[in-house]
Amino acid sequence: MSNIKEEIETATEAAEEIELMNIPDSSEESNSNKNLEDDFEMTSSDDELETSLLQLVRKKNQNMQDICSEWIQLYVTKPEAALIKFMQFVLEASGSGYQIPEDSNLPLKSAKILNAANGQFENKSPRYPLIMRASPALTMDVTHFVHQLLHAVISTAIILDNCFLRHISGFLVVASDSDVLPLRHTSTLIALKMMTTLSDLMTLQQDKLRTLWMQMFDEVFLKRRRDEVEDIRALCIAECGLWLHKFPQCYINPMQAQHLFEALQDSSRKVCESSLRALINLQKKPKLRLNCLQLGYKFRTTLLNLSMRLESELSEMAIQLLVRYHRTMPQLLDVQMIEIIEQMVFATKRGVAQASAELLQHRFQQAATERERVQALVQFFMKFEGQEQAAYLVDSFYGRSKIVLDWSTMVDMLLKPEDLTSQQTSVIIEILTIGVKQAVTGEMPPGRSTNTLLRQPMPDANKQASEIILPALATLLRQYRIDYVDIKNLLELPPHMICSQAQAQELIELIKSLMFKHSNFAVLQKGASALEQLFRQCSALMPNYRKDLLEKAVVNYMKAESAWQQAVISSQHSRFKVCNKRLLVALRLISALYERFDLHEYQLTDTVLASLKRAIRDENKAPEVSLPDEAVRLCLEIYYVAICWDLKRVQEAVSAGKYVDEDCLMLGDHLEEFFLAAFYIIECSSDASISCEAFVSTCDLLVLFADTLRRSGNNALRSLEYKSSTCELQTLENFVLRYVFNGNGSVAKASDVQMLATLQSKRRVLAGFCKLAFNNIIPVLRASAVFQYYEQFHTSFGDILHATLERCMSINMINFGMALMHTCLMVYKRIRADHASPAQAADSAQFAKLINMARLFGDLLSQNLIKSRPAVLILHRAGIRYATEWSKDLTEVPANLLYLKVLRQFVPQLLAEDMLDVLNYLDGTSNMERPTSCATGWEPLLAYRNSLERALNQSCRRELDM
Repeated sequence: MSNIKEEIETATEAAEEIELMNIPDSSEESNSNKNLEDDFEMTSSDDELETSLLQLVRKKNQNMQDICSEWIQLYVTKPEAALIKFMQFVLEASGSGYQIPEDSNLPLKSAKILNAANGQFENKSPRYPLIMRASPALTMDVTHFVHQLLHAVISTAIILDNCFLRHISGFLVVASDSDVLPLRHTSTLIALKMMTTLSDLMTLQQDKLRTLWMQMFDEVFLKRRRDEVEDIRALCIAECGLWLHKFPQCYINPMQAQHLFEALQDSSRKVCESSLRALINLQKKPKLRLNCLQLGYKFRTTLLNLSMRLESELSEMAIQLLVRYHRTMPQLLDVQMIEIIEQMVFATKRGVAQASAELLQHRFQQAATERERVQALVQFFMKFEGQEQAAYLVDSFYGRSKIVLDWSTMVDMLLKPEDLTSQQTSVIIEILTIGVKQAVTGEMPPGRSTNTLLRQPMPDANKQASEIILPALATLLRQYRIDYVDIKNLLELPPHMICSQAQAQELIELIKSLMFKHSNFAVLQKGASALEQLFRQCSALMPNYRKDLLEKAVVNYMKAESAWQQAVISSQHSRFKVCNKRLLVALRLISALYERFDLHEYQLTDTVLASLKRAIRDENKAPEVSLPDEAVRLCLEIYYVAICWDLKRVQEAVSAGKYVDEDCLMLGDHLEEFFLAAFYIIECSSDASISCEAFVSTCDLLVLFADTLRRSGNNALRSLEYKSSTCELQTLENFVLRYVFNGNGSVAKASDVQMLATLQSKRRVLAGFCKLAFNNIIPVLRASAVFQYYEQFHTSFGDILHATLERCMSINMINFGMALMHTCLMVYKRIRADHASPAQAADSAQFAKLINMARLFGDLLSQNLIKSRPAVLILHRAGIRYATEWSKDLTEVPANLLYLKVLRQFVPQLLAEDMLDVLNYLDGTSNMERPTSCATGWEPLLAYRNSLERALNQSCRRELDM
């Protein structure tokens, strides 16, 4: 350990000039919070209370210096009155209604006063001023007054008066040890703020103040830092950080930083956060660096454990601290610890990832050349290549390091890859592509979360990318044309750059050539997207180049289709395999191009429809003479895209005042034919990928041909509105339940790649069905079929279902309330059917999950209680009626009274004015004498009624407090 200490000391001396993270002082934060809106109003009618010190402090038209001056003048003439006024200030701020007698004489008995005050607290309520909604403003006012008062006193002779300091500090010490939580919390706050201010005001009376300060340190801080209440512990740690930040101009010694590090082991998130913020702030103090490094080494495992916690902010700060300690003293982290932190660059939380990237950045900067730095980045990514998260890697460095935006070095390495493997060049291409996309668009990769969703594009990124990459892009496309992953990534670059006409012409010719040689669908899609952008930039080239490209693709498809049909008709089995492959390649190209360019003039719709019908008709034939599954899926996509293009063209024609009756009639026929084929595939196909494609396309078209067309002023366009039958909606509902919710909440066992693909497919299908719900195509009550899985599948689909519920709320609140009621009922009835008695059902794990789902629904309704009022009311009324439905014998417990336990979760969402109505409705519906607490089986009713009564009483109490 002595060697480690020597290393720490050496590292500290070497790091004296290192500039570390600049965290604003909490005093600065305090100043920034002074403008907080104060919604805490005192309304006491008592004359003395109206002129209390707290009331004066909280009045916005009062000058704080004047208040302090008046108190000092009062102390000079009547010390006991001034001290009583301050003690009353502490009691009133903590929420006590006790009034200290004015005729009290010195010496004041703190214990006696506090014992009398304890009986004046509202013991039934867990709330008190410091944790109420207005607490930030109250806390700010209280602490600001304490700070100003001590500043005023320090410049007078009062500071030399032992009576002043002894009585105030003694009262606060006793009060901070109170068993009454509001008083203990508030007194601790004031005592700690008093210590902080005294520490800032070191004067000639330093010895006397030091003695007082250290007494309070022992009696307040050391005791309360281990308090059972996390808010008090967090407060102590935060103030300790402020004291140390003033070192050496303070009374505390550097070894007291031990308290901050010990707080890292606290189970409370608040306490850990207070400690981490304080420790990061102390990095600016060179004279504390040695002690912090020694303690950092001792608590490095604790910091590492914090860095892996789910709370992103804690993890981010813990990593920042470890990285900064490591940069000062590399021996702090061993190889295994470094690897753990390095892997966090792939974390979903952006702050955590970017904090981890600082460690890598420090290592990469040690490389001699830019090429070596890029190679180091590539080697690191390849080390964790199984994660396939290059976008996360780039985002971790984006805005923090130039390495992922060093495009010139990357291009040079790709043009001269003699010392690189094919895997390394593939990684460089991917990093280059993602870096350009993020720099131009400023978008984060999907799945990565952050506190702000603001885009952060790099100024003139497209111009820089054009200057660096465009001159070499054609060469790179030719050089890496074989590997479909490389070519796909390179084809993503043109849309993010600005091309001259000559550059565009060269790229168009090259991409056209590649598209007719490549068979990978992703490559074809990226190629079509690149061509669309190039045609848009150079419109003069578009007509001829576009016509040549599309005609060639259509001719290829027609030839492939004809050859395949000829092979089937003539039973040329030896040609089936070749014809199938040729047809698939042609269909992929047509599908990719149709997404970007309207192929209406080539009249492909009827041909594709004929292929679909033939595939359905020949479904039971031998596979070798049937249309391949992928071909069926591509035909569906092409037909769907064709209908979308036709609708767009018809709408544009209507806007231009053209005659569209015949076009609308033909489009309507095509739509009917598509739905006939799609619904058959959804219901009967054994291939999940084809069924999913048919399902998603059907949902999209139902949305497109619904509300917007019904509101059109053109009769022909209105006639295109499609109204689904009950049978069709049932088919869609059955499929989403069968395909998406066929497990226990997790995707079936498979490899990581298969699992991800399956999950994405399920999410896509569920999102398609949810579109129908929030676009009012299916009744929201019917959507209960998927809402019932909100809790069970929350991990996989919670975001989709939550967004759908929010959208459905805006349609009709009463219907939404009934949908939630029906959703809970569906799950409840299933649980009751599985258990012999209500008692067994109530003890089951399934019922606990139902309760949790009800809480999740309650959180949703709580977002806007005024707006959701109709939904909450109908939910309670319908739930009460269902749960209290009586048998002929009114003395028997209703069979479904247990449902009131579910309904009880929605009591917090009731407005104060509705609680009494619901309570009366409950009593009116029960139609019987109120059961006693010992009545067997009536517990759900009693608990529900008690919840309503308690909520009503608390609401009335809050109104009185206001």
